[in-house]
Amino acid sequence: MNETSEQAWSTRTLLAWIEGHLKERSVDEPALVARWLMARAIDTDPIHLYTDLDRPASPQERTALRDLVRRAAMHEPVQYLLGEGGFLGRQFEVGPGVLIPRTATEGLVQHVLTWHRGLAPEKRPDPLWIADIGTGTGCIAVTLALQLPTARVVAVDVSAEAVSYAARNVAKHGIGDRVEVAQGDLCEPLPSRGMDGRFHVIVSNPPYVDDARYEQIQPNIKSFEPAAALRGGADGLDIVRVLLDSAPQHLLHGGLLAVEVDDLHAAEACRIAAASGQLVDCRVLKDEFGDDRFVSASCR
Repeated sequence: MNETSEQAWSTRTLLAWIEGHLKERSVDEPALVARWLMARAIDTDPIHLYTDLDRPASPQERTALRDLVRRAAMHEPVQYLLGEGGFLGRQFEVGPGVLIPRTATEGLVQHVLTWHRGLAPEKRPDPLWIADIGTGTGCIAVTLALQLPTARVVAVDVSAEAVSYAARNVAKHGIGDRVEVAQGDLCEPLPSRGMDGRFHVIVSNPPYVDDARYEQIQPNIKSFEPAAALRGGADGLDIVRVLLDSAPQHLLHGGLLAVEVDDLHAAEACRIAAASGQLVDCRVLKDEFGDDRFVSASCR
């Protein structure tokens, strides 16, 4: 982006330049990233960019944009550049040290909501105790609390950075009275919470990327997002196995366990859940892209 006249660097010309620059560097979805970065630099939203494509960018805006584009060209996730990521229509604060919310994970929330709707009205617990294990940004915990007014959620993560992000997102969405964020390893913080350490729902998006797939993962993920939130060992099930073994001890009778897993290992995760002896109705569910993504089961 050479310094020429302000008129030369309009929204239209900047979008074209940024898209081409990012495409040359093999950045995913360069047109979309260009729109997001441009909108951030001129303090608008991507939709309104197109209402005045010939608007000249100020020197200050071009300086801000130059830094954003430089970082994007190095494959830094656009959500980190913007400081936020979307999840089921809401925005959550994100940044280095915490996993970016994924569209596929939205299906995990939808499954819990479907389960709750399927309960007879007189059998819907109030309060509805939910534990979110490996909460990251807190997007699952916050969304469930907002969608289910009777929910009381304990959001757990082993990472201090993730706990900090989750706490800020809970505050951002104004539900600190119904969502508690706790630091700890998997189900470790649960015994003193919920209903004597038991919950109606345990939901989790644990690390599940196997070693082989991790080596082939996109650079914007591998180089920037925390490996500890992604890697699940040789077969991707190291953490999942521990979770499937420990979580049922913290579920109430008939309670729901819903876990996100890698599509390559979903069938094996389901087999592990069924073999535990503590879970029934073990099923593999698909995400919106048609991939085997979730293992669902009920507690005996």
